[in-house]
Formats: sequence, C-alpha cells, structure tokens
Amino acid sequence: MFNRSEKPAKAPTDKTYLFECAPVGRAVFELAIPAVVSQIISLAYNMADTFFVGRLGDPDQVAAVSLAAPMMLSITAIANLLGIGAASLASRSLGAKDTETAKRATAFGFYAALAVAAALSIFSLLFKAFILDLLGAKGSMRPFNEDYLFWVFSAGAIPALLSMVLSHFIRADGAPRIASIGLSAGALINLVLDPIFIFEFGLGMGVAGAAVATFISNMITLVYFLRYFFINRKNTCAGFNPRLFSLGADIMFPVLKTGLPSMLQTLLASVSNAMLNRLAAPFEGAAVAGLGIVKKVDTIPMSITIGISLGVMPMLGFNHASGAGERLKDAAEKALTISVGFSVLCVLLFELLPEPIVRLFIDDALTVSYGAYFLRVMCVSTPLMAVGFLMITFFQAAGESKPALILSVLRKGAVDIPLMLLLNFLVPLYGLAFVQPAAEFAAMATAAVMFHRFLRKRQENNNKNNTLRED
Repeated sequence: MFNRSEKPAKAPTDKTYLFECAPVGRAVFELAIPAVVSQIISLAYNMADTFFVGRLGDPDQVAAVSLAAPMMLSITAIANLLGIGAASLASRSLGAKDTETAKRATAFGFYAALAVAAALSIFSLLFKAFILDLLGAKGSMRPFNEDYLFWVFSAGAIPALLSMVLSHFIRADGAPRIASIGLSAGALINLVLDPIFIFEFGLGMGVAGAAVATFISNMITLVYFLRYFFINRKNTCAGFNPRLFSLGADIMFPVLKTGLPSMLQTLLASVSNAMLNRLAAPFEGAAVAGLGIVKKVDTIPMSITIGISLGVMPMLGFNHASGAGERLKDAAEKALTISVGFSVLCVLLFELLPEPIVRLFIDDALTVSYGAYFLRVMCVSTPLMAVGFLMITFFQAAGESKPALILSVLRKGAVDIPLMLLLNFLVPLYGLAFVQPAAEFAAMATAAVMFHRFLRKRQENNNKNNTLRED
C-alpha cells in the first residue's frame, strides 16, 4: 500500500526488529504469544475468586464476586484510556523516530493513572452505600459484596490500575515477555493465596480472603514492573520524570483520543454487566450466580483475542507511522484468523459441555441449570466478538479514532442495553441470554464494512501518490 524507503537491516535483538523487519507471521506470533499467555494466566487469576469462593457452596458469596465485576471493569477502562492511549502514541512516535514524544506520552499516562486511581479509592470510601445500591447488592449478598469491594477497589485501585498501564508501556517498549512475566507472576501468586485466605484450613476469610489475595498479587506485579523500568531507565521509551508530565494538547489529546474507544468499550461493558445483574437480581441468587459464572467463562476466548490484540498493537502502530501499509494489513489479518479460529473451537466446547463447565465453579443444581442455559445461547457470539474487538484495535493502532469509537459503542451500550430491557420484558430472565449475540452481530457487520472502506481508501491514496511521483 505504501512504498517504503530502503532501511538498513536490523539485528534480531533490536527492540523494533519485530515491528518492522521480521517476517509478519513470526512477528505476530512472537508478539502475541507472551500477551496471550499472560491473558490466560490472568484469566485464571480473575476466575480464581469465583472458583474458590464457589467451593464454599454459598451462592450469595459467588454473587458478591459477580456483582463486583462492573467496578473492576471500570479500573480496566481507565487503564485502557491511559495505558493503550499512551502506548499507542509511544509506538507511533517510535515509528517516526521521535523518542521524546514517546517519553512524554508515557509520563502523562502514568501520572494521570495514579491521580485517577487515588480519586476512585477515595470516592468508593465516601460513597460506599451508593455504590452497593447501584450494583444491586441486596439482602444477604450485601455484606459479602462490601468486604470484597473494599480490598479489590478501595484499597486496590492504585496497584491494579498502575500495573495494567505499565504492562501496555512495556509492550510498546518492545518487551512483551516482561509484560507477560509480570502479569503471569501476579496471577499465579493470587492462585496460591486464594485457598489460603478463603478456606478454614487457612485464614477462613471467605470472599473477603479472595479480595485480599487479589490485592497482594496486584501489589507484587506493580513492584515488578517498576523494577523493570528502573533497571532500564536509560534505554526505554517510557518516561517517569515528573517534569515530562504536562497537560499540553499535543500529548493529552492524542492519548485520550486513541484510548477513548477502548475505555468506552470496557466502561460500557461495566454498565452493561451492571444492568444485566440488576435485571437478573430480582429472581434469585442462583440466577445471578449462574449468569456471573457464564460471564466468567465467556472471557476465555475473549482473553485470547485481547492478548493477540495487545501483542500486535505496537507493531500495527509502528508500521502505520512508518508507512508500511501492507505490513499493517497483513499483521491485522493474521491476528484475526488466529483469534476467530480459536473462538470457533470454544463455541463447540461450550455447546457440548455446558453443565460440566458451570459445575466446575459451583455444585449447586439450580445455579448449574441457569448457567448451562445462558452459556449455550450466549457463546454463539464468541467469533463475532473476536472480529469486533480486533477491528477496534486495528483502527486505534492506525490512528482512526472515529471508527474505533463507533464500534466500541455498538459492541456495548447502543444495542445491548435497550435489548436487555426489551427482551427481559418479553421473556423475563431467559430473554437476557439473546442480547449478546445480537449486539456482537451488529458490531461485526459494521466492522467488516469499515475495514473494507479503510483498505480501499488507503489503496486510492497510494495510487495517487504513485501517480504524482511518476509525473
């Protein structure tokens, strides 16, 4: 698509070698695998609370974990706004050989994340009752939800948010394995600590113990990432000198504009999940628990897609800035093929074994019955979800914030929330299962049209440039 000037060969050890010189298939593989591994382990860590708390056999404690999900998604949303936004600008700046802008972008992302996390912690302490009401924590579920939220959000917002932001910076710095090691180590520590803090043979704290384990693991991950940047402070694209932080429009606006689609996608997912929980809550705790378990299971293929997207995003941004349009397109297509293929395999597994999968989390007949129904219906949207998410990542990396924003709102918010209200009215509770497939189909169809238009426009611009050079 774009003609590139000749560049000197780079050594495989060069930080940008995978971005601009390695064979595309190999580059996608090497960048994606560490991110996918860390996502899988992080997924196990995110599901660990539900799994181990489920061993207590108390649907109310499982429901408390499920009801806290929107608050945790809000932390991820901020991390995406500042982390992905700053990392994308840093990658594009490196592609344009502008290291100073890369450092300023990451400095803005880091200190803004620190300030926001502190504000969220204070807000959650001052308005605890309001937040619990908003999440739908009622009756016997409420005390459990209050304990869980304190440790994972009120006390844990800063380490959780900063560790996610720094993982994006490390990938932009060309060190995806370091990001994978840090996230994976934190997840494994959480898996070890969960039973110790939850069950009677240890501290016997129940659902509160799961939250404490999560807090400790996030702190360890944060320390590991900060240590990496301290050791490599003379050879990194990240900047932590407070003097590099500024609210200048040349840094703040590009970061926020690029990260906004990812933030909205996650934030609207939080609102969507909260709405889903509120609509299911009037029925019974087993319904909320079953739906929450399915949402956890549903994150398995989604985590693979997220891992692939996060892994290849720096490469996409770098090649967009350097003018390597064919390499940009090829990398996106290879990432999409892998993600959709895995999603199809997940659909087959979920359709064939829904009851055993749900029973892995809790051996309660009513909860399993609800969960199996939701899983069978909702899982058909998995391949559609992969297409929509990867297309959003592609447009972000290419600096195309408008289509990324449209797709983000379509995936979560614009379609699913109205459908929830309508289908729950027409078919109470069970109609909620059909919302996700409908919303993901709308997003995927729109993404396909936008991607085709983007490629056609790029080809037309390339043809014009070639004609001008010939003249």
